[in-house]
Amino acid sequence: MKTKLLSIACLIYAFTFTNINYAQTQLVAGDIAVILNRANAPDDFAFVTFVALDAGTVIYFTDCGADTADGFDMPCVGSEGAKAYTVPASGHAAGTIIRYDEGANTNFADYTDTRITGTFGLASSGGDQIIVFQDASSAAGSMDAGNNPMFIYAINNASSAFTGNNGDSNQTGLPQGLQDAVAPVSALGLGGSPDPQADFVENSIYNGSYTFNTIADAKLAITDSANYYTIDDIVAGEANENDATYASAEAAIPAALTITLSNDEFSLTNGISVYPNPSNGKITIKNSGIALRDLIISDINGRVISTIELNGATSNKNFDFSTLLTSGIYFLNISSENGSTVKKLVIE
Repeated sequence: MKTKLLSIACLIYAFTFTNINYAQTQLVAGDIAVILNRANAPDDFAFVTFVALDAGTVIYFTDCGADTADGFDMPCVGSEGAKAYTVPASGHAAGTIIRYDEGANTNFADYTDTRITGTFGLASSGGDQIIVFQDASSAAGSMDAGNNPMFIYAINNASSAFTGNNGDSNQTGLPQGLQDAVAPVSALGLGGSPDPQADFVENSIYNGSYTFNTIADAKLAITDSANYYTIDDIVAGEANENDATYASAEAAIPAALTITLSNDEFSLTNGISVYPNPSNGKITIKNSGIALRDLIISDINGRVISTIELNGATSNKNFDFSTLLTSGIYFLNISSENGSTVKKLVIE
């Protein structure tokens, strides 16, 4: 009897652990955007999610530099560190805006590992970046995320491009899997020059509308540098302390975006499915009648494996990826003209 009870207990534990491990949201590049990067004390930033976030999802925010080849600087020390944000039990709907304030750290915690060993602190001179990432192997986070990053978004106040040295505390290259060339970008440079720190800013904030027809429209506007206000100093006793434009933009940050039309992302998420999953490489994308634009396949590190034009297909599509994909986890970004959805695919 003890053996049976122990077996049942182990099964219950395993089932519970599996649910915890796989319930969180695995993000891909561009699923989040940082809309505020304030380096003058108190350090402050805010981000918007373009997808729903499940409870327990862990997202990291760091001022460490990164680049395509080497990931983060090794090690990231001193005033360069990270904050880990854990989505609360209520979860977040797409369009939710979350704000970090140095004096009010609800759901944010200091994070360190063998690579990120310093303390998060945005540079008040020279510009600085905020890079958003997850642990590529666990959306619930881990104690080694800095060595295994899935990059989601980057905002750079030190340059209009991502040409910096990731070993410099105020510079960054372009993190792996992100792009700053085609709208909507997943890496946004807001300095005045493409050269690192040649014409930097210390504070940047989104200064556009928060009301959109669709999430896709929101993503285009919020990742457009033309819609940002930048300023060097917001320091007590200095000329820009009470800058009216910045203060107005900061006061205008709402709790969430307003989406005026029916959300195409909702239709895509619920009208598109992928099976079988796990798969040996042969899959069907089941479509409930949505006109699809394209399919982008990425690996767990954010690297794009293939882009397939779907040319407005509204019926089921069959694919054989057995020669393209090896065993592992992949993400299928399936888009229409007005939105997109991401499906995780396991290849055995």
